[in-house]
Amino acid sequence: LQYGGSVGGPIIEDRLHYFLAYERKEETRDRTVFLNRTEYTPLFDQYLGTFTAPFEQDLLFGKLSWQIDDRQRLELSGTYRTEQDIRDFGGGPTSAERANAINGDTRSVVLRHQYQGDTFLNEASIDYFSSVYNPRAVNFDQPGARYVVFRDNATTTPGFQFSYTNIEATVFNLGGGTNNQDIEQESLTFKNDLTLNEVEWMGRHTIKLGVKYSQQSYYVAKDFNRNPFFTYDVDARPEVVGSSTIPTQVSLNLPVEPTSVDNNVFGIYLQDDWQVTDKLELNLGIRWDYEDNAVNNDYETPAEIRRFLTALQAAPAYASTVDLSNYISTGGRDAFTGAIQPRIGFSYDIFGDEQTVLFGGAGRYYDRIGFNFAFSERFGPLNRTKNIFFSPAGGAYGGRTDTVAWNPIYATTEGLDTLLAGTVGTGEVFLIKNDAEMPHTDQFNLGVRQKFGEIQTALTFSYAKTENEFGWYRLNVNSDNSVVVPLPSVIDPDTGQPFQYRNAFYSDHDREREYKAIYLTIDKPYNAEDRYGFNVAYTYAEATQNGSRDQGLSNFDFDYASISATPTFNSPGTDRHRVVLSGTVGLPWDFRLSSLITLASGKPFTAFNPGNGGKPLWNEFYPEKH
Repeated sequence: LQYGGSVGGPIIEDRLHYFLAYERKEETRDRTVFLNRTEYTPLFDQYLGTFTAPFEQDLLFGKLSWQIDDRQRLELSGTYRTEQDIRDFGGGPTSAERANAINGDTRSVVLRHQYQGDTFLNEASIDYFSSVYNPRAVNFDQPGARYVVFRDNATTTPGFQFSYTNIEATVFNLGGGTNNQDIEQESLTFKNDLTLNEVEWMGRHTIKLGVKYSQQSYYVAKDFNRNPFFTYDVDARPEVVGSSTIPTQVSLNLPVEPTSVDNNVFGIYLQDDWQVTDKLELNLGIRWDYEDNAVNNDYETPAEIRRFLTALQAAPAYASTVDLSNYISTGGRDAFTGAIQPRIGFSYDIFGDEQTVLFGGAGRYYDRIGFNFAFSERFGPLNRTKNIFFSPAGGAYGGRTDTVAWNPIYATTEGLDTLLAGTVGTGEVFLIKNDAEMPHTDQFNLGVRQKFGEIQTALTFSYAKTENEFGWYRLNVNSDNSVVVPLPSVIDPDTGQPFQYRNAFYSDHDREREYKAIYLTIDKPYNAEDRYGFNVAYTYAEATQNGSRDQGLSNFDFDYASISATPTFNSPGTDRHRVVLSGTVGLPWDFRLSSLITLASGKPFTAFNPGNGGKPLWNEFYPEKH
């Protein structure tokens, strides 16, 4: 259901006007909760079925426009957007109780002044922006629970021998969720653009220059797995820990203090649209951007992590070629100053009749490393997971020597806090490269436009190369991606105890993308005489990239030891062939009928065929690659 409305008009006629618009969107989607192990249906029947997953969104926009005089105009506009998306349950054995509410809130206010001089136009603006992303577990105050079946690992002894590590399958998940976050961004931006018209020198120039300064602040608080998560056995055999009412273990994360940082962004550009002759126009431009705290520039690697990295490198089995000295920060990382971005374009009217025009362009465009990546460097080592294992009497049981005798008081917050007091937990180490270069894309295009009467056609060849994209890779692996150093076995020389890190990741900035395309467009505008119009747009594209195939989920790549070791594969989001057709015809009483159709050859995808089924299929079609 989508509805809304708008209203506008004069407050002072021909001087001051207002406009207001509101829109609401409501979606009710279905999620089905079911068991993969249907023999356990009687235990969870009340949680199974189809449940609603609503989505709600409100959009509000308002603007005041003041025509001060024939040269000046002042505008004040504001937007507000809020939404909630209930998701992360169903599609299998995950109950509706474990749903997360993905909440978002965005606000902006823009004050813009425009002044038209005799030979120039100046536009100045002040922009306030605020964004809040705060997912919440719908039932955060309710402990989560996972019901599993343990595999029978009996060897010489008949019957079942319990082992905490031998989980055969997860039967069902219920209880409260674990995703509680607050990610906030606030910025105040000052911007001024000046356009100089009718500058004469070896032709006519339109010169544009501008400057931007933005004060940005970020606040990040993450409470991952702060809701206790109990694991239960559903076998209910007497040899096992207990039944579906007694847990085998509980997992809980320690709280981590929120992080807030400030960042200053500065940008400046200059562009010249140069009409050299009646046939030739050149577009020459350059831009430079700078951020003073893009990747935790003031972050200092803690002493414990430095000791950990030294001990890891000294481990006999350590075989990584990563130079860790590039990842240890002393709190003075240099801000990236190389974001110089030249751009050039041209158009040439070959015969001077605007029928055949040759055009082209090239330019560099810089991106940035998201602060959420840099935040992991601060957050990961302190986001420690604690696991407590239970048994009927405590002590040695199921291959462990540290189990705790189950007591119903541990199902309460007070009892669990008492139990977890003094345990250390394990964290994750994230390392950002000190001199990481920002991602950038170089784009090139060359084409020709040709008119045939009222029909306009264009053929364009395009190429783009993106470099220095971000990826997380595991540190304790060698070139064939085998885990050569179990991290819990790395010993702290200061304490003589193992370091409490379960994973270690480093940032690799060698991800690349390449895009080649040919565009063909045929356009016939609609007019009252012909009473029809159409547009045909055909794209042939080849898009490749390296790095992780796990697109859309994260920037973690566990398939390879480094980006340089990954193959180049077809980008998942690009069709090889794509045609977009649209048309409009005139009907009686000034009605028009239009239609749009998109045809595509299909996007590349990764197919998984595990087990013995993979080899015969591969050998049959590609015997030379056996």
